[in-house]
Amino acid sequence: MKALLLVRHAKSSWRHKALADLYRPLSGRGYRQALGIRARLPVEPELWLCSPAVRAYSTALLAGAAPLQLEPALYPGDVNACLSCLDGLPDSLSRVAMVSHNPGLEALAERLSGQSLVLKTAEMVLLCWQGEWQSWRMGVQITPIRRED
Repeated sequence: MKALLLVRHAKSSWRHKALADLYRPLSGRGYRQALGIRARLPVEPELWLCSPAVRAYSTALLAGAAPLQLEPALYPGDVNACLSCLDGLPDSLSRVAMVSHNPGLEALAERLSGQSLVLKTAEMVLLCWQGEWQSWRMGVQITPIRRED
């Protein structure tokens, strides 16, 4: 069985308006949210794929992500780029986490499961299916994991 954990980055700060979007850091609330992710993990990922945006990378690090692999294609969060990352995964991996952005993560969850959902900051959704990474098109089970704040 394959398990894909989609993690939306924690709350970002808008205090630094001169910073480009890629470099926007977490807010104080975002730090607290990110630290709480580890306790709510429904599976232990064998690999964490992460957007290079500071807020996503910080979320992953604070959640204890290891091993962590930055994926430039995951920023700004296009659904097709997310799917390309899945298609490139080796089938020796069973559990992978993807830390990225909306609307891409919500669109990915909907594309994989056929169900729409809203992913707020620091929320997760677990998608599971039988077969290889590329066989996600059949029988995906979806489990939202909401944040506690």
